[in-house]
Amino acid sequence: MENSSSIIAERQAEFHDLFGGEEFLENSVIEATQQLWQVAGILYGEKAADGAFDQLVGACFPHAVREYGWRQALEEEANGIYSDTQAGTLLHDLTAYADYGIFVGLSRTVEERELIIGKQVEDGLAVLLLISSTFADAKTSPVWRIVTKAHARWRIDLGLPVDRDDLVLLSGLAEQSVRNRLSGKDREIHGTSDHVEADEALKWLKNQKKFVSSLWRYQDDAETLDELEHAIPQPVFVPVAQDRTLFHPGLRKDGVYIVGESGSEREFTEFEEALAALQAMRIPAWRRPTEKGRWTLVRGIEWRRVDRDKLISDTALQR
Repeated sequence: MENSSSIIAERQAEFHDLFGGEEFLENSVIEATQQLWQVAGILYGEKAADGAFDQLVGACFPHAVREYGWRQALEEEANGIYSDTQAGTLLHDLTAYADYGIFVGLSRTVEERELIIGKQVEDGLAVLLLISSTFADAKTSPVWRIVTKAHARWRIDLGLPVDRDDLVLLSGLAEQSVRNRLSGKDREIHGTSDHVEADEALKWLKNQKKFVSSLWRYQDDAETLDELEHAIPQPVFVPVAQDRTLFHPGLRKDGVYIVGESGSEREFTEFEEALAALQAMRIPAWRRPTEKGRWTLVRGIEWRRVDRDKLISDTALQR
């Protein structure tokens, strides 16, 4: 696809800038966790359930659970649900796929990406099936929207038929608007409310303002993966945040690096000392500025091996 690389980069940037700005997926995770606790409390007793959930939530937010207990810890660490919990990461990745048609992660082949996305959609549907009963109205939940929309896109990407509800989600139009386009002599969509062939659906969707075609098949991470696999003269491992930004030497605020969770942050004047402190943490956390200059706390979701000199030189060029 012509110019796909630049379009993919634009979508990735837009996704990272806007993710979490309007839909609060973390609230659904917190609500589902509370409902699961109620079931566990009935089955095994509330005291046993509290102990088990302290361990479950504590595996992701150990400091907050020790200080507040699992319930308040989830509220205090809501922003970390995306990066520190498996459900948060799954919903993060499915949002990129559902809304932008892109794959967030690294893979060398289309086949590998297809397997990963397919598994993510499958896992999302399984989660939705298990927790949808905890919502007062499932269809108002952002989890329902993201998982169902991702599934609808996946069906089209695989060439499978979709239905009217799928077209509503993918087009962003009201249900009645889509219903009208499926009826009458001058119908825009050929099919029925229960069955529209994938090619017919895609042909119509491409003319809708809020729909973007899937580009995950055109992503190419080979160069990045090659760099990661090749020998590095002076290797150093740095943490990578959810938005794929690195901890680097340019993140000094008033001459110091600020690392650690809120309430237990530490300051270092030397990059190597700050990095060593991050490497000693179970979940690395550090402060870094947003585009608007606000210093916010981010957490690492993985580690990346980079060349120390290149990291320093790249940082200098960004200044």
